[in-house]
Amino acid sequence: MTKQAKLALGALAVLAVLYFINSRAQNQYEAKDTDLFSKNREHITRIYIQKNSEELELVKEDTLWNISGHDTLSMKKNILNNFFDDLEGIEREESPISTNPKNWGKYSVDDSSGTHLSLFGLNDKELGRYVLGRSKTNWSQNAIRIDDNPEVYLTSKNILHRLQTRPTYWGEKPKPLEEEEPELPDITIPSPPDTTGS
Repeated sequence: MTKQAKLALGALAVLAVLYFINSRAQNQYEAKDTDLFSKNREHITRIYIQKNSEELELVKEDTLWNISGHDTLSMKKNILNNFFDDLEGIEREESPISTNPKNWGKYSVDDSSGTHLSLFGLNDKELGRYVLGRSKTNWSQNAIRIDDNPEVYLTSKNILHRLQTRPTYWGEKPKPLEEEEPELPDITIPSPPDTTGS
């Protein structure tokens, strides 16, 4: 091997080591996402949503979901499924955007301006408590505070539109059963006999 080839190989090895060190250093600055709602829909038996003075509670009884206090409404299955689909796919960034409770109002995650979401499982065990607000920088994300922790994070997508407190968003009046007209038998009525004598 010539001297020039050895120098080229040595320079290539040094560049490879420098590249490896640089990429490791860059990785620590990347925003990593972590799964926000680790429990899947089968574990959730009660959902509580509160915004300002309005609140709504969804309760699972056996396999059916009901809207508490609104027995006349039946659940819209597609709305509930969309809620769970969005919930299961959401993540939060690893690094918080704030750790100071004085900034909660700025991100709409304080008790008065935030949208509260609580999830419960079997025996009414609390699975998670969240306060969500609109992101000031990106409409497709939410600011979120988890349990009683002071940190505020950004979510991977916006789910505020799913957290409605209107019962008619989640349910609808059952459609009346269509009453069928009874089918009458086809009866032929004989004509009276001809009495004219013709």
